[in-house]
Amino acid sequence: MTSKRALVTGASQGLGAHLATFLAKDGWHVVGVGRRPHAQAQLSADVEYLQADLSSAEVIGALVGRLGEVPDLVVHNAVAYPDQSAGRPGLDAIETAMRVNAFAPYQLTLDILAAKPAERFCSVVVVNSESIYHAEANSAVYAASKAALRVLTGGLAAACRSANAAVSTLLLGPLADAKKTEEIRRIAEKRGATPAEITRLFLRQSNRNLVIDDFIDFDACYQSLCYLAGLGAVGNGMLCRLDGGSAGTLV
Repeated sequence: MTSKRALVTGASQGLGAHLATFLAKDGWHVVGVGRRPHAQAQLSADVEYLQADLSSAEVIGALVGRLGEVPDLVVHNAVAYPDQSAGRPGLDAIETAMRVNAFAPYQLTLDILAAKPAERFCSVVVVNSESIYHAEANSAVYAASKAALRVLTGGLAAACRSANAAVSTLLLGPLADAKKTEEIRRIAEKRGATPAEITRLFLRQSNRNLVIDDFIDFDACYQSLCYLAGLGAVGNGMLCRLDGGSAGTLV
């Protein structure tokens, strides 16, 4: 694995930073892509960082050329959310979410497949969300973009069959990100409860289909990523769900 190259989008913080950092620790040469300036990226020094706005068609089209060498592993983790504080999102905000969450992974994967040598295998892992099953007023745009990503990933799987590549989906439920964990701690302190009690209550109320009592941690995501990446061609089209039993028809 020491000679393998990996590309992780949405790598400046959160899950993307975790995945990129641990891939580097496991011997991969990792390029992380994010919107934030390099100084704000929460990455280890072992990760090469490229600042790129994946809502721009020009940036997406030039990204493979900036990489220099085609990666052996691609992790599509970049995500954009419409700003809820601004009220109902306008068309520009909706288009930005669709570009970053769905169109960028699709176009970038096709560009990588076209650029890579025919004999070189490439594994692509798309990070998706169980929100595709549960759109609400405030999450509809995000959920729609992730549903579009799921459909486009099916098209990529068909393209990979003749391209010595595989694309799989890591479908995630509620993650234990720092912002969410801090909010749970604050509420627990206010109510005189434990964070575990508040977490269980939140999960049961926010999604009745969930059968988990805790958030999904980043390490579980990394282990699942490694599993999918290690499957080779047989993993093409595969979906791995870490969503606590969330169910729906859009699979």
